[in-house]
Amino acid sequence: MTFAELLLEVYALTKRPDLVDLTTSAIRSATLRLHSSDFFPADIAETGIMFTSAEYLQQLDYYSLFPDFRAIKYIRRTDSTGTEQGPFFDVIVTEQVLDGYGVNKENVCYLAGQIIQIRSSTPVQYVLFGYYAYPNIVPATYGSFIAVMQPYAIVYDAAARIFKAIGDTEQFAAYTALALDEKRSVVASNLQAQGY
Repeated sequence: MTFAELLLEVYALTKRPDLVDLTTSAIRSATLRLHSSDFFPADIAETGIMFTSAEYLQQLDYYSLFPDFRAIKYIRRTDSTGTEQGPFFDVIVTEQVLDGYGVNKENVCYLAGQIIQIRSSTPVQYVLFGYYAYPNIVPATYGSFIAVMQPYAIVYDAAARIFKAIGDTEQFAAYTALALDEKRSVVASNLQAQGY
């Protein structure tokens, strides 16, 4: 469903088309909440990165480059054309930077604040960066695979938020239960991105 179609569905359930701003906010919030409930292959974005020079330690300011960034999926060494794919860097947490001997691990990447640190055993200048992206929740350019494949997960969650806001606890409870069932279905469908 498009954003406009989601709005119409929520209006039909709540019978409150007068609550435009609240309904818009509820749909946007429900979309983010559902996409954040798991790591979905459909949320992966991929791009090539070229650093200014080949170095053993590279820093990627993901926050300014990718405002939709949610989490690292992978970083992979590549060449300037992007055709020669090298090994993946191990994605670790900052507490795992040192090995058992207290030496910095190599061929790893990790988040440190708003920077992704990439530590390589050989100088690296080109990488392929895969990350989980938040969906676009701007109404005019809205895009969510959940809205297309399982739209009622968003619709029921948004309707529950509207009922809560207007103080209808009975409908809030009913639609919260429906939204939870739909969310379980979304997460259960997230087995693999393979179609065979």
